[in-house]
Amino acid sequence: LISVSGGQNCKYLEIGCASNDLFNSVFTSKKTGVDPESGGNLRMTSDDFFHNNKDKKYNVIFIDGLHEYPQVRKDTLNALEVLDENGWIAFHDFLPSSWKEQNVPRVQPSWTGDCWKMAVELSRSEGLDFRIVSIDHGVGLLRKLNPNFSVPDLSLQLSVAHFERFVEELPNLPVIEFNEAINHINTVMKPSD
Repeated sequence: LISVSGGQNCKYLEIGCASNDLFNSVFTSKKTGVDPESGGNLRMTSDDFFHNNKDKKYNVIFIDGLHEYPQVRKDTLNALEVLDENGWIAFHDFLPSSWKEQNVPRVQPSWTGDCWKMAVELSRSEGLDFRIVSIDHGVGLLRKLNPNFSVPDLSLQLSVAHFERFVEELPNLPVIEFNEAINHINTVMKPSD
């Protein structure tokens, strides 16, 4: 995503940096990392960051902060507002493998939280191109196609949903393999004739 979005000049935002494993490997001079505890270059919550950042736009945003649906939902809607035209948002942890992995509160070291609930909403959105790559606990890829996009608010039903609901929703989610994702990104970014 960085290479097709300006490379060294790509404006990159990462929400949830922790030990900087990803943040340090992103090759661009224009990167912002937000984490209240460690990593990145801004020590604050994503809510505070988005509240204070109304004007700056980003080409690529990666959301991997607090793995709880209400926060992922807020981060997603806020990120869509600061996403540059033709920009991308990537998400981590959209494909939990068990109820323990997605349980809130956390009950084991490997934890996706209930981020999958945001994937359900994004799969039913309009004006957004959304897919989930079946790698590393499910990496969501989103591109804004229309400034008048809409994301349905299913929070009343999803906030009380459990892993069984994820299992029911999984066949309807736009899950693709890694090679399909690379082809999709490259196809989308080719200039039209």
